[in-house]
Amino acid sequence: MSRLFVKSILTLCLAWMMVDISLAQTAGQYIAKGNKEQKDGYYQSAIFYYKKALKTDTNLLEANYETAQAYRKQRNYKRALAFYEATVAVDGRDIFPEARFYSGLMQQQMGKYKDAKRNFESFLSIYRARDEIYRWAREQIISCDWALQHKNDTAEYEIIKPDSGINTIHAEMSPYLFDSNTMYLSTMRYEDDEVKKNKPVFVEVQKLVRDIGVWVGSELELPIAAEDAHVGNGVFSADSSRFYFSKCPDFSSCSIYMTKNEGGDWGAPIILPEPVNVTNATNTQPAIAKIGEDEYLIFASNRSTGKGGMDLWFVPLKNGEPTSRLRNMGNTINTRGDEITPYFDQSDTTTYFSSNRHPGFGGFDVFKSQGILGSYNTTENLGTEINSSADDYYLMMKRKDSIGYFASNRMSGLKKSGNETCCNDFYKIKILPPPVKITPEDALEADTLQVDSLPPVAVIEIENPKNLKELQTLLPISLYFHNDRPNPRTTSKTTNFTYAETVEEYTGLRQEYIDAVHKSTLDGTAKIELGNALKLLFERDLQASITRLNKALDVLSMELADSAVISLAVKGYASPLADSDYNLNLTYRRISSMENYINQYANGVFKPYLKSGQLSIEKIPYGESKASTSVSDSRDKALESIYGIKAARERRIEILRIEEQ
Repeated sequence: MSRLFVKSILTLCLAWMMVDISLAQTAGQYIAKGNKEQKDGYYQSAIFYYKKALKTDTNLLEANYETAQAYRKQRNYKRALAFYEATVAVDGRDIFPEARFYSGLMQQQMGKYKDAKRNFESFLSIYRARDEIYRWAREQIISCDWALQHKNDTAEYEIIKPDSGINTIHAEMSPYLFDSNTMYLSTMRYEDDEVKKNKPVFVEVQKLVRDIGVWVGSELELPIAAEDAHVGNGVFSADSSRFYFSKCPDFSSCSIYMTKNEGGDWGAPIILPEPVNVTNATNTQPAIAKIGEDEYLIFASNRSTGKGGMDLWFVPLKNGEPTSRLRNMGNTINTRGDEITPYFDQSDTTTYFSSNRHPGFGGFDVFKSQGILGSYNTTENLGTEINSSADDYYLMMKRKDSIGYFASNRMSGLKKSGNETCCNDFYKIKILPPPVKITPEDALEADTLQVDSLPPVAVIEIENPKNLKELQTLLPISLYFHNDRPNPRTTSKTTNFTYAETVEEYTGLRQEYIDAVHKSTLDGTAKIELGNALKLLFERDLQASITRLNKALDVLSMELADSAVISLAVKGYASPLADSDYNLNLTYRRISSMENYINQYANGVFKPYLKSGQLSIEKIPYGESKASTSVSDSRDKALESIYGIKAARERRIEILRIEEQ
């Protein structure tokens, strides 16, 4: 072989190596530029650079993942999912395991709950850290189950077409209905469909008035406009003399301001002092609550003293100024995720808000909790119609008028091409009349649920568990109740009874159950079988439930004393055949009796842990399914619907999980 030939081959190889190096450097440079654009909030520009990198090699791992991230931040669920799935396909070493989690999140926001659940489970199978995203994935599995269970629920609200003039192809947010013909809203309007880096576009407050069924723009009397900041989320005080709003140099840094009307003129806005606005936190989305003669400011903030993410807070106002008595709205409302866009309806003291961590249909769902500030009833998802698999928030509800508005980026919006889920539209809702309710007397007989595949609790002699790992062998812990107990014939959500007291009452009804069997028309063999099953229920399972609960509490007290942070997930069951509101409240009472038992256990050892949040109880209050065809809910068949062993085993709550956070 000639030296000239060898030299030619070496030159050619070197040339190809230089090409490869050049391409790699170019791809890396494109990715770096894309990362900078994404960090600065210019997601479309970031995608442009990532796709430049992918043209050199479609299997570039980081480029695929970051493209998905940028699309997700644009709320382009379809395209984000495609690039997350491409990342998973080429990520043989699981360098980006989060791609599986976010694939599930995108599928969840597209309403594909079964696919989403599989991706969350796949993520958990490979992810080793026990951090926030791990906990988030576990919660989303519960949320997917909840969505599948409730997606066909009867809606309590009806979406009606809003009058024209409100929505555009761009983003509308934060509706505030001053009166039936005057609305203030926050909006971001562009000269074209893309944000131009050299010409920033900011959110602004606009005023609309209704003229013959059409909303038209009107001059804004409030001196709040800013050329170099986002201004939005406006709300008037109870007497309309003050206007509170958010002002944000960028979306991650907001403060709450107020302007006051004195003598008919609106004064220059002033920033609210601490404790509302604090450094190193965003403080935004003010809402006003008037309770009696007292006025409060509710707002969202991600300050470090919260539960995690954005929390809702409230503070009393005196002469329009915040006092020093700031309080977090607590574990009933706030989670480790984001709680945002509060609204308080004075007519029935209900706080409406949105959350992305309470069980829901995907993204942000709208929830409500009734009660005065600092004392709330259980948080409730507003259900279908209002909530979708997309983001649903900014609800304001005039319950006395049965009308409300909210914002959503669901597919039915005005944006029809490109990214159909990019932008919020307003939706108008009407409260539907409640369904015909069965009487409490009838409801007494309807407390049944489909018998699932779980076997009855069996007493197995084991050593007392010494730690959380050993404690898992006791799960699930089933707690049983007599029909419509505790507190029969009521719609209350709480009870003063403890679970032990309900068991004592239940045990005292043994003879009533046996008499019902003896008086029945069952044949001899069937009577013996049912009698033996009920004997096990009263002599074994009721007491065993308390024994198992006590074992769990003994372990928890030791772990909590050792600084562990622990969460209990408790699921309640109620019948879909009876009035859903009645049975839902019954389920809450049953969970409440368990909470009362925990509070009084061992002279109140758990009270400080529950108060501080070191021990938390996650309520999954309404496990709804079709009733078994073998179980009757008829008053005429009380032997089956009340005294039958299948019905008895269905009337329960279950401690499903006990885990360290």
